[in-house]
Amino acid sequence: MFDVKKLYEELRRYENIRDEVVQTSIKAARLSKAVVYSAIRRDFKSAEEALARLEQTSRELKKLISEWPMFYNNAVVGLQEYVEAAALLHLLRDGKIPSREELGVDVYVYLMGLADVAGELGRAATEGLLRRDVDIAKRLKEVVERLYLDLLALEPRDFELRKKVDYVGSQANWISEKLFYATTCRQEY
Repeated sequence: MFDVKKLYEELRRYENIRDEVVQTSIKAARLSKAVVYSAIRRDFKSAEEALARLEQTSRELKKLISEWPMFYNNAVVGLQEYVEAAALLHLLRDGKIPSREELGVDVYVYLMGLADVAGELGRAATEGLLRRDVDIAKRLKEVVERLYLDLLALEPRDFELRKKVDYVGSQANWISEKLFYATTCRQEY
């Protein structure tokens, strides 16, 4: 009928590559968290070190899916996490977002990752308010509002991306609420 031995070996290779893509994506997500938590604490040295490891992992992930495009969906989350971490670090450190081309990802991964930055900017604003730095929280609110308006201007039709855009809008509102309480209900110690 057919060559069972050969197909068995091909199937194992296929499954092993899929597992490698999944594990590499998980590794990217884990490294992303290290970048994010360090950047929010403004420990840019640690964030840069973690980002270097994340960039290497993302290159591995991109290489795998270029050779095995059928596993793209298994890699998307890891690549989105990469975009989120890189964008957050560059925003907090340099005041700019790296381009899609600089990060080497497709438009969907890029926009989904950028949308996730809003939550981390909300956390950074909260950290600023805890340090009684209202100005940083105001600046971060403006960044999230600009991100929301820019994403909205793209008129996304994809349901998941549209949900992320709405999430960015809610994060802008949440930062505004935190600022309201921090500035109107402030107790002097």
